[in-house]
Amino acid sequence: MAGITSVGAYIPFHRLGGDTVRAVWGTGSPRASRPLAGFDEDPITMGVEALINAAGWGDCGVDSLYFASTTHPYAEKSNASVLAAAADLPEKLFTLDAGGSVRAGTSALKAACDAIEAGSSKSAAVVAAEKRPALPGSPDELSLCDGAAAVLLGKGDDVAAEIEAVYSWSEDFIDRWRLPGEGAVSAGDAKFIQDYGYVRQSVATVEGLLDQTGATREDIARVLVYAPDARTHAAIARKLGFPDSAYPENPLIARLGDSGAAAPLLALVDALQGAEPGEHVIVAGHGSGGEAILLRATEKVHSLRAQRGLGWSLERAQPIRNYGQWLKFNGLSPEEEIRPFTSPSILWKENRATMRLMAGVCRACGELQYPRQQVCNACGARDEWDERKLSRKGKIFTFVHDYLPPSPEGFITMATVELEGGGRFYGQMTNHVKDEVHIGMECELTFRLLHQGDGYYNYFWKLRPAE
Repeated sequence: MAGITSVGAYIPFHRLGGDTVRAVWGTGSPRASRPLAGFDEDPITMGVEALINAAGWGDCGVDSLYFASTTHPYAEKSNASVLAAAADLPEKLFTLDAGGSVRAGTSALKAACDAIEAGSSKSAAVVAAEKRPALPGSPDELSLCDGAAAVLLGKGDDVAAEIEAVYSWSEDFIDRWRLPGEGAVSAGDAKFIQDYGYVRQSVATVEGLLDQTGATREDIARVLVYAPDARTHAAIARKLGFPDSAYPENPLIARLGDSGAAAPLLALVDALQGAEPGEHVIVAGHGSGGEAILLRATEKVHSLRAQRGLGWSLERAQPIRNYGQWLKFNGLSPEEEIRPFTSPSILWKENRATMRLMAGVCRACGELQYPRQQVCNACGARDEWDERKLSRKGKIFTFVHDYLPPSPEGFITMATVELEGGGRFYGQMTNHVKDEVHIGMECELTFRLLHQGDGYYNYFWKLRPAE
């Protein structure tokens, strides 16, 4: 039976606090704290982070990738292919972008499971990531959440949570929506949407699964449902009628906010990392109908606790300095315009070096060089190279703070890092405190958005302080 073999999650380190918003607009809960993607983060970069947390650094042998989001950076061009290259997935790979609904995460999980059961895929990765749009001063400014989750699926002895059943249904229903080009999510009458949309549809989804499987409410240890806010989550829970112990004591919607298509998978990652063998878990996605998936934790479920999940990200949360920083992160304040040169042909030619971080090892002398040149800088051998993937971790050899280039932070820290296993990497730093950077500081590579040259996204790796 197909099931989950590994999990990972990523929540941005930046937090937009309710007190920061209240100081500007005079409204908003002072207790709120919204995870906020940085200026160099988007669903692709967060998805890469979550997938690496689940699969490891260049060790994932999946043969299919499903990437779910309602905020894919590209409307026309494969987003999953960018994620696959950065995560160093095999080139012989089926990729699929799933979107259009906050239900996309559970839909992608069902599709991956079906492919494995049908035999067209042996192992799959499902990633859901969102950078949810909100207008300054709107209620969504504090209620939405950015983040990503990833699960790996397969069969055999490594399965930590078997997928026993899936129930899906569809109903055309307008609750929340966003048209192309719009910078915010729209919604209809709140009371009608809650009662006849979220509550009624979520109950129908979960009850449909129970009817299909013959399971009772007493059989289920954990119930995870999508909701746009904590109040609606509580209403759904009351209507479903499971024992109180089946619901999260502090659901993610109350702790973090509404992460859209990523929400059900984030909740599932969090639940499985705390699950015990034999427990049954229901995770339900919502959107013009719904999906409900029944899983059973196996004896291997404790192995999932070793992966970086929500706890790892939450431990690193840092409030943004001021409201102006949030505006800069989202390109809502005036900035000096730069026009970086970029070339699709060069990006393609250097893909293995820039995206997969493949360095060259000289066959003549063993020198590791990144980026690889035609001539070895140690022995002078020409075109005598083997490939080796760079390590993700290292220590700062030298650095400088540059105040000339425009940046939302007001400066850019450039650092040269000596990587474990050999080689040096020169690049920008991110998610760091300027005054804490020092020679010998341990860093790790993280995939980020570098710039939007010539109208398309240019990604590369940056450095951040290691855990």
